[in-house]
Amino acid sequence: MFTTIIKTIESLMISHTSLTVFLGCILEQIIVPIPASLIVVSSTFVILKGTSFSLAALGTLFIKITIPASLGITLGSLVYYALAYKLGMPFIERTSKYLGVTVEDVEAVGKKVDESRYDELFIFLARCFPVIPSIAVNLFCGLIHYDLKKYMIITFLGSAVQILGWGLLAWFSGNVYMILEDKIANIGNIITVIIILVVVYFIIMKKREMKRKK
Repeated sequence: MFTTIIKTIESLMISHTSLTVFLGCILEQIIVPIPASLIVVSSTFVILKGTSFSLAALGTLFIKITIPASLGITLGSLVYYALAYKLGMPFIERTSKYLGVTVEDVEAVGKKVDESRYDELFIFLARCFPVIPSIAVNLFCGLIHYDLKKYMIITFLGSAVQILGWGLLAWFSGNVYMILEDKIANIGNIITVIIILVVVYFIIMKKREMKRKK
């Protein structure tokens, strides 16, 4: 039964890869606690399993996974960007005496970011390397009213770099697994036999010990 379920999921991923990745990355940005990396890795492993490196296969990875995933992340991130854009300042204004942060402080930060030559680079790197949670980047950009057009372009490009990296990792590691699959299976069988022999040995020794006590 479990094998049937896995095969069904794989067939759905193969036939609707781009849509699955696109919707999965949108949901990941909004509500579902499943990282985009897991969606990308599993999808890549399914559609490129055993495929040797070629420009055609790389194009498949880029078109079917990288672009849909990046679009999904970009669109999904707009939810918290918009919330922070509309509600962020009123929230800070009402809670400034508790938070110790005023609207003027946030506006000053926004002004510094706009004037900085490295703001685009910082946001781009934050998207490329998911050290900072994406929701924090989304909220921050919305709160300081970061330019929407620049935000979407940088989010898309940064996400594309990250997604392509995860895809290549899944592709190459999947091929290595395919090569070693038989050897891994044989090692697993040997370990299973050893465990069974050890258990049988201890059972026999336990019975002998009980007979001696009698």
